[in-house]
Amino acid sequence: MLRILLALIVSASLAGCVFTPREGPLSAEIEKQSTQNDYLVVDVDSKVVDGLARFNPVGLHSKFKSTSHRLPISTVGTGDILAITVFEADQGGLFTGSSGNRAEFPKVVVDNKGEISLPYSGTIKVKGKTPLQIQDLVVERLQGKAIQPQAMVNVVQNENNVVTLSGDVTKPGLYPLSSKGVRLLDVVAQAGGTKFPARETYITLMRGSRQGVQLLETVIDQPDENIYVSRGDRIYLSHDPQRYTVLGAVQKPSVYTFDSSTISVLEAIAAAGGLNDSRADATGVFVFRYEDPKVLDTLNIGYTHQVRGKVPTIYRINMKHAQSYFYAQSFHLQDKDSVFVSNARAVEIGKILQLMNLATSSVRNIATTGNKVEIFSD
Repeated sequence: MLRILLALIVSASLAGCVFTPREGPLSAEIEKQSTQNDYLVVDVDSKVVDGLARFNPVGLHSKFKSTSHRLPISTVGTGDILAITVFEADQGGLFTGSSGNRAEFPKVVVDNKGEISLPYSGTIKVKGKTPLQIQDLVVERLQGKAIQPQAMVNVVQNENNVVTLSGDVTKPGLYPLSSKGVRLLDVVAQAGGTKFPARETYITLMRGSRQGVQLLETVIDQPDENIYVSRGDRIYLSHDPQRYTVLGAVQKPSVYTFDSSTISVLEAIAAAGGLNDSRADATGVFVFRYEDPKVLDTLNIGYTHQVRGKVPTIYRINMKHAQSYFYAQSFHLQDKDSVFVSNARAVEIGKILQLMNLATSSVRNIATTGNKVEIFSD
């Protein structure tokens, strides 16, 4: 009976330790299963680390490249209020009065047809025009009526040239755009800033049918991402702390939030208490990530399978090599990455031996009990 039970346990251990409890696959199993499943296993070396560091994901600057750093043209729209002053070159003209050779129209409202009306000028279509263009239109209408007319047009109340800011900001609402141009951070500042730290806040810019998302801290750190906003833009700020998971043979497996703008694999393992010396396989430190295909293209790594436009990828770092500590220090995690440290195979063999000892003790106890029962029966 004992021999049969031991043989079964040994057979199970040779079959891959399938009956021993553990938190995840062994290092060898991850590599073996990659040939059977649609994910990549990439060994991290200097080339991989450098390629990941150089890659710039599509941000707001790339998404709105045609207008990101071009000063927007401020035009007039329905509801705007204009201040118009008309000047004449000499006395005795249309607008001669107590204030001199000029006439002031401080509150000219652009109606729902996009038009304004001025004395001696009639109705003028101004919607979509700049203040300078409107000046030219007013002068054109007064030619032959006024004495060498000139005009000056200013927008005193801007109801049309605005952006909408909402979400996790102190004062959400509509914000007007000045003619000198307004950038993303200018609008956020006008709204009193964000309610949460910049590293935990994402900014979404919607312009027509296009939409771009960027971490607010990145907009602050990278001037190219602080693009000009345009009339009608919708800006939304959302609190969504970046997180990563550390699992496997570490002291404190858990979900962690980014406490700085960048977190390396080495820092993530340290935050989890370090490797468990009695269990960890130093050759099996893995980073699970749905990778951007463009990253793999940059690294000249082929792939065949994508999930929602991303490639399931496992980066492997062999911590038994001293240089790998530099790789782990330079390999920066991304939001929702998972770091997994596999158990050493010796740990699994130890579990088998424990099961064998347990089984041996149990069989001996059963045999002893049986003998006692047999003696008692006699």
